[in-house]
Amino acid sequence: MISLNELSKQLSEQSKPFDSWQPSHCGELPIVINDQGEWFYGGSKITRAPMVKLFASVLCKEDEYFYLKTPIEKIKITVVDAPFIIVDWFLEQTSEGEALCCIDNLARQWVVSQQQPLQVKSYKGAKVPYLILPFGCSARISRSVFYQWAEKAKSDELGYFIRSSGEAFYLT
Repeated sequence: MISLNELSKQLSEQSKPFDSWQPSHCGELPIVINDQGEWFYGGSKITRAPMVKLFASVLCKEDEYFYLKTPIEKIKITVVDAPFIIVDWFLEQTSEGEALCCIDNLARQWVVSQQQPLQVKSYKGAKVPYLILPFGCSARISRSVFYQWAEKAKSDELGYFIRSSGEAFYLT
């Protein structure tokens, strides 16, 4: 049976070495990621999925601002809410127990774990869970995924939760 660590490595895409990249700030691009995880350049939607995935692969958040960061430049962009949305999920058995795997709007897969926990934040007046991703990014849990999780959630004195990777992650 696969371990949780092996599953995370299989599902995750190669991380960029952002910590070792120290480029100078090169200004701002008119790129906006709206609250539905759609990318726009100068008001026009970027419809080429490979282009969006390329940009997403170098997206990071530093000091409350989002940047596209490479070894030689760091360019600020605008993110309305979370840059990504969790649109689907599945369960995977690991040697550490059942792991909740999430699929974002770019078809990337993430494991809910201590390294990538759920965090409840306010969104349009409601408390909504977000998956915390590497390099300061996050993915808001879509309404349909939230309702599916709510059906399988357990409760205790702290609220409703789902289990993944041997831990409880609260939805409220």
